[in-house]
Amino acid sequence: MIDFRDRGINIDSTFRCTLGCSSCMRTVYRKKGMKVPGQDMPLEDFYKVADYFKSVQFCGQISDPIFNPKLIEMLQYCNDNNIDSIVNTAASQKSKSWYEKAFSVNKKTLWIFGLDGLPKDSPKYRIHQNGEHLFEMMKLGSSMGNRISWQYIVFNYNENDVETAREMAKKYNMHFRLTFSGRWKINDKYKPKNPKYYLNSKRK
Repeated sequence: MIDFRDRGINIDSTFRCTLGCSSCMRTVYRKKGMKVPGQDMPLEDFYKVADYFKSVQFCGQISDPIFNPKLIEMLQYCNDNNIDSIVNTAASQKSKSWYEKAFSVNKKTLWIFGLDGLPKDSPKYRIHQNGEHLFEMMKLGSSMGNRISWQYIVFNYNENDVETAREMAKKYNMHFRLTFSGRWKINDKYKPKNPKYYLNSKRK
């Protein structure tokens, strides 16, 4: 019998997101006039699932986990039951007070923020993202003693800012995670001009 307590699980806990990233399935649905499927995962269902795994990653494929209205309670449950937790997020439409509460209920959570470029430039791909607000929340989390990781996908508009961003992350005690996209199409308007970043995408 498989003991799932030795494994982790990735949960798409909602169907909501405020961003308009061009390569996201949400954009495909929108262009086809289709409704994004799914619903907010109820807290009771989360309890049933989380109890069988040693770690939970909130990483939406068509959503951002901060929009599940019970995410803070989920993080609290993970903290109280020694379940490792990771939050992958890129949306920015939450207040400082919301982040303060989310950061405070579980100091062990790893927060991975998708900020693709310097804060002022990230919205060039992450449409509707307030990159400067999000970076302030990343700094807030780090100052509160939380684990903050800056996920930086290389695009042609940010490839010359990698080292600047790396130094910014270091300054605020954040882990810097350089990432390469595997979704480039021929003549993709976001494709890096430097071959080392384009070729690295083929590792994905």
